[in-house]
Amino acid sequence: MHELFWFDVGQYERHRVEFFFDRMWARVKISVDGEVVLTKRMLLAWRKTERFQFTVGHEERHEVVIDKTRKTFAPGFRPSTYRVFADGVFLFTLEGQG
Repeated sequence: MHELFWFDVGQYERHRVEFFFDRMWARVKISVDGEVVLTKRMLLAWRKTERFQFTVGHEERHEVVIDKTRKTFAPGFRPSTYRVFADGVFLFTLEGQG
């Protein structure tokens, strides 16, 4: 059971951001252009919403924020909701796969 999505950031310098969440082991992995930039284990998470913030790009830099909100009841068995921002601008909301 895992959730995976990706999106592109940048106008002139394009980068592919991939987000992977393994619900069984509560492990998050974020990569940019195939290179891992952030990993986190959230086995005993007390907050409902976790924020992942990182910078993408070299010449054309962008601040990316991904907010992952878990369900209250049985969160390991139910999909999370993701809100994605780039440079403070809302891009999209996504409900994880159930």
